[in-house]
Amino acid sequence: MRGALAHADEVVVVDDGSTDNTAAVAAEAGATVIRHERNLGVLAATARGLKEAKGEVLVTLDADGQHDPSEIPRLVEPIAEGRADLVLGRRPSLPHFSERVITALTRLKVDCTDASTGYRAIRKGVAEGMKLHGSCLCGTFVLEARRLGARVAEVPVTIRERREGGRRIRTRHLKQILYVLYDLVKG
Repeated sequence: MRGALAHADEVVVVDDGSTDNTAAVAAEAGATVIRHERNLGVLAATARGLKEAKGEVLVTLDADGQHDPSEIPRLVEPIAEGRADLVLGRRPSLPHFSERVITALTRLKVDCTDASTGYRAIRKGVAEGMKLHGSCLCGTFVLEARRLGARVAEVPVTIRERREGGRRIRTRHLKQILYVLYDLVKG
């Protein structure tokens, strides 16, 4: 959180019903903390964070320590220069087959190579019009932003080892593929 504060005017942490000391650590570091008493999931947490943030350009990053906050300026640059409304942090590789499938489907409408990234910058005006849906944000976030007229760009980002444990393969991606297909048909 301190790393993000060095590159942002405000850091909003949505503590989605965690049982550790996330809220206390975030508040002590200077973040605005929004707490869900119980886990509502990534969609609800992201929607709440986007709604509560006050800036004109919002950045999302996963709380697993994978993203380097020093790359925030690079992520925001295409928006600041007027070239994009949504910028995706393109990881060096997509770790799961399901992410590759979701990205391939998303590419049918949006030129991108990582539709599953958790590291994004988006104009507040675009975020305000979004009705996040699905079992996660993979693919649908990008497709919904594009449907709202967002120009989409990507910048390469580095990925750090996760702080604890390996990534679990999520069966929710199987369901998410159906949401992405629906969004593609919906237009």
